[in-house]
Amino acid sequence: MTTSDDTTTGSRSLAQALTLEDGRATLDRSWFSWSGPQGGLVCALCLRAAEPLLGEGRVARSLTVLLLERAPEGSLGFVAEPLRVGGSSAVVAVEAEGVARATLVGGSSRGVSTLSAVPAPDVPGPDECPDLPLPVDFVPFSQHLRFRAATDVRPLAGDTRAELVVWARFVVDTPLDAAALTVLVDALPPALYGATALPVAVPTVELTVSFTEAPEAEGWVLLRIVTREAAGGWCVDDSEVWDRDGRLLAQARQTRRVLGEWQ
Repeated sequence: MTTSDDTTTGSRSLAQALTLEDGRATLDRSWFSWSGPQGGLVCALCLRAAEPLLGEGRVARSLTVLLLERAPEGSLGFVAEPLRVGGSSAVVAVEAEGVARATLVGGSSRGVSTLSAVPAPDVPGPDECPDLPLPVDFVPFSQHLRFRAATDVRPLAGDTRAELVVWARFVVDTPLDAAALTVLVDALPPALYGATALPVAVPTVELTVSFTEAPEAEGWVLLRIVTREAAGGWCVDDSEVWDRDGRLLAQARQTRRVLGEWQ
């Protein structure tokens, strides 16, 4: 079994994986998670397809994606269409060949009032935390990232806390724009893995990401994912991304299926 410390030859960087040519992207196996492409990457490609239609001065504020089918390896097409363009905001819809359907809300900055009520966890910095390699055999996309555990909870170690807090960064330095943050909010294992030792599949059905006004970051970021509720073969995960200065960059909510018993 290989881990995220062993990068596969010929794999594509995030910048390459997020490239659209004539509305089409190439999904390769180095960006797979379990048996299909990482959901965060597919969502980020929806965002990439929609961003040019937001208009000048508007940036991504909220992305909602329904993941309808498992995307195949190879070429995938994206078609974006503006739903509304106003004075300071715009809404763009995206269709990805029956694989995903997305809505991107963009807007310009207005006003100076601020509020931040989602503080970063009080944990040691990345230089003080141990490496947390993930199995590339099961989650190939993990080869593109480095992880360091910020708490004592480990995936599939049979703890009682459905929460994972981890420092992460891309192997190839990448500006952490909205697309990169969309990949990151889906980069950790399901938070349910903090409370079980059974590797049950937990695919995402819907992902919503909100982006903040924080300036674009790079390097190490702190990720947290928490299962808010799990019952009846479904669960809801919340996740956040902070930079090293504790500024919130993005937060997300995922509705997921739980394909098996985990207790």
